[in-house]
Amino acid sequence: MVRIFLSSSMGTVVFFLGILSVVLIYSLMLSDVDEKTYSYGMLRALGFRNKSLMGLISMQSFSFSIPGLFSGILVAYFMNLIVRYLIFIYAENTTDYSLSSGSIILGSCLGIFLPIIANIIPI
Repeated sequence: MVRIFLSSSMGTVVFFLGILSVVLIYSLMLSDVDEKTYSYGMLRALGFRNKSLMGLISMQSFSFSIPGLFSGILVAYFMNLIVRYLIFIYAENTTDYSLSSGSIILGSCLGIFLPIIANIIPI
């Protein structure tokens, strides 16, 4: 019963953190687009196509989301290492300290797909 409760709690936390990251990337993209409206308008006047403009905005969003993804996985690894070490000392249990493959895949998918989702709304 405790395992089911912890699993559902962690799922809820991941869901709300996903929503929070979408809002963060959306606000960053919206402020960037608002600041550069004139520049984007000039690019459009000079013949820049909509797809090219969307690609430019997507590349800008990936320029701050990909480093965030790598630093987030690195911080998660070290925090997991510390927390598991403390739990294993208290519980007198041993296992590996690495992140599970599911957590790495979920973090990578969120880090790649959230900027794409956040770009659709401002454009």
